[in-house]
Amino acid sequence: MSFEIVEKIFVEKEGVWKLGLCADAAPYQPVGFYADIPTVGWNEQVDGEGDDAFHSFWGPVTLRSRGEDSDRMLALLAEYYGASSPRQTSQGWLPKLFRRDDKLLAQGWTFPQTINCLAVGIESNPALIADEAVRMKLFFDDGLENGHYAEVFLEIDLPRGLGALNEKDEEYRDELIHWLSRPGNVDANPYSR
Repeated sequence: MSFEIVEKIFVEKEGVWKLGLCADAAPYQPVGFYADIPTVGWNEQVDGEGDDAFHSFWGPVTLRSRGEDSDRMLALLAEYYGASSPRQTSQGWLPKLFRRDDKLLAQGWTFPQTINCLAVGIESNPALIADEAVRMKLFFDDGLENGHYAEVFLEIDLPRGLGALNEKDEEYRDELIHWLSRPGNVDANPYSR
C-alpha cells in the first residue's frame, strides 16, 4: 500500500517525527495511519566486515490510529487477506436508514489507538529520516513461545513525501490482522517491557 505523507511534525524535545500517511482507496474513502519515528536511540548492528558489512539499526516505532481512515485500512487489508469480519451479524434486519454507507467501516474493524513495535532499519538509518529514504521492517511480537508474531515493511521517503506499507510474507497475514485489530494501546515490542 502506497501513501502520501499528509502531515509531518518534528517534536524536537522528543526527537520524534510524527507522520500522517493517507491514501485514496477508491471506490472507498481514504485509508491511512500515523507513524511516530524517533531520530534518537537507534542501536546499530554490523554483520560482516569491509564492503560486505551489513548495517542495521534497531529501535521502536509507534503506529497510531487516524480514526476511520485507519479502521478502513484495516478492513481493506482484512478483506484482501480473507479474514472474517468481527461483526458476524448481517445487519440485514436494520432499516436502510440506519445502515452504514461505508462498506468497510460497516465490517466492524477497529485499528488500535497506538501500537508500539520493534523496528529495524535495513541498510538505512531511521535517525536520518529527514534527509533520506528509510526502509524498515516492523516486528509485532508478544514474546511468548508459539505466541502472536508478524512482520511487515514500512518505507518512508520524507523528502519526497511518500510512504509504503508492504507485506513481508503471506504467512504473517492472520497475525498482522490480529495485531492491527487489538483494542486500545497495544505493546507489540517485547523488548519495551
